[in-house]
Amino acid sequence: MRNDYFRKVIVGFLVAILALAFCGCGAFGSNDDSKPVDPAVYISQSEISLAVGDSVKLNAVSTDGSEVTWDTSNAAVATVVDGLVTGVAEGQAIIMASTDSVMTVCTINVKAAGTSQNPSNPGGTQKPETLVLSISSYSLGIGDKVTLIATSSDSNAQIIWDSSNKTVATVNNGTVTALAEGKTTITANTGTAVASCEIRVTQNVPSGAQKPGYSLVWNDEFNGTALDRTKWNYQEGIRDIYHEYDSQNWNWGNNEQQYYTQDSVKVENGSLVITAKRQETEGKPYKSGRILTRDLASWTYGYFEAKMKTPTGNGMWPAFWMLPQPSSYANVENKYGGWPYNGEIDIMEAKGSRLNKIDTTLHFGPITVDSWSSQYTTKETTLSSNTDEWHTYAVEWTADYIAWIVDGKEEMRMDSSAWYTRSPAATSDSAPFDQPFYILLNLAVGGMYDGGVEPDASFTQASMYVDYVRVYEKN
Repeated sequence: MRNDYFRKVIVGFLVAILALAFCGCGAFGSNDDSKPVDPAVYISQSEISLAVGDSVKLNAVSTDGSEVTWDTSNAAVATVVDGLVTGVAEGQAIIMASTDSVMTVCTINVKAAGTSQNPSNPGGTQKPETLVLSISSYSLGIGDKVTLIATSSDSNAQIIWDSSNKTVATVNNGTVTALAEGKTTITANTGTAVASCEIRVTQNVPSGAQKPGYSLVWNDEFNGTALDRTKWNYQEGIRDIYHEYDSQNWNWGNNEQQYYTQDSVKVENGSLVITAKRQETEGKPYKSGRILTRDLASWTYGYFEAKMKTPTGNGMWPAFWMLPQPSSYANVENKYGGWPYNGEIDIMEAKGSRLNKIDTTLHFGPITVDSWSSQYTTKETTLSSNTDEWHTYAVEWTADYIAWIVDGKEEMRMDSSAWYTRSPAATSDSAPFDQPFYILLNLAVGGMYDGGVEPDASFTQASMYVDYVRVYEKN
């Protein structure tokens, strides 16, 4: 192995830095109409091979206009002065371009003298001109603007901008203006190098909803006065109508003590509000609400996020989760069968008795022999404040892994090699989580999740609030 310690340091460093710098993240707003984003630094090349004694000039720019300073991880291998890198000895060094708050890097591989890899440049191994855009893809609402920065390895390069579909968005000196729904490709061209950014324009992309490397494909900001029935369906009663012949489905299969009603769900003051009340309803002591996107919207892979505050107190069971879309009402199962063979993704669920803790869970595999339970992996996360304060809960779901993110921090990750299904239809390594899933939001009362605990005698009602739900797909 070659210098394992150095490589481990660099890999960890690159993961943190390149996630910010090279995943299409960030943009620079040159005026008040442009979308604000976090500061970032962009560098003209991410990796270069040099011969000992050769030099190459790097260019870098910061999105907030801060001064960029330069440094090297190993001056014995390569030095840098104002972006001019010189190979000193064989080996590898990391050149860092940074401001007071952010940094990006270029990997320098220094070879023996006379090992030029570029026939047109026999005295050195500098690569041909490269052009880097500060964003590789972006979502805009109609009328929104964003300014792209193009950084060339040739400091004298003249950049020409163009849009492949000027009815969707135009570009002027890097500033993109969204005009109509659709997609367009913005290109920056120096004559010898080209870079591009895909722009997706929708009716409304809320400020702050952009996510590096992803496009917003579905969202509900709950800004109206009623539930949007083009996006959500209600669930009512004590069992799923898709499972009307399943005797295990009574009380939602969990001995829950609420009866779900439509009037327990409201949209007001910019939030979805689901309220649980102590009110005798169809033989149950409580009523509450549950909504879902089944039959309206489902996705295979993506980034799913909600901003929520949920009630504390005994018996409260709020949840933001996903189940597989059935093939039809007549066939309630997907290709892998029924639950749990077809999987369940619990992005967030909470026991109100624990105040500031939530669970993230993945259900899969067969039912265990000794109990009516699935195979699963779960983690309890302690929040910075109680669940009745605003928090964001998300899951990043790919064919290779599922990761749970709470308030912007990854709390749990599971690789596809760790989940499975016993279904004979499972031909994929990522089964059962390679099929379309839909979203659910609900507030249950009681049930087996918290050992059958019900609300205190003084309980009258409590509500969970959802500021938004957003779905992104990877570019």
